[in-house]
Amino acid sequence: MIKIDGKICPQNHRCPAIKVCPVNTISQEGYGLPKINNETCIECQKCIRFCPLGAIKFIEESI
Repeated sequence: MIKIDGKICPQNHRCPAIKVCPVNTISQEGYGLPKINNETCIECQKCIRFCPLGAIKFIEESI
């Protein structure tokens, strides 16, 4: 699962990772904390590599 850490993300600009997502699963209202729809996310991790502050992380799901 991909998560965005609100403590790292400055939320004062348009999220640059939105434009690199191949399935358009990242959304953002204004300059608020971006949201990832994990139901449509393909976990390609392009957003993780693209985020300049490292605020987007891959979290292993425990079963």
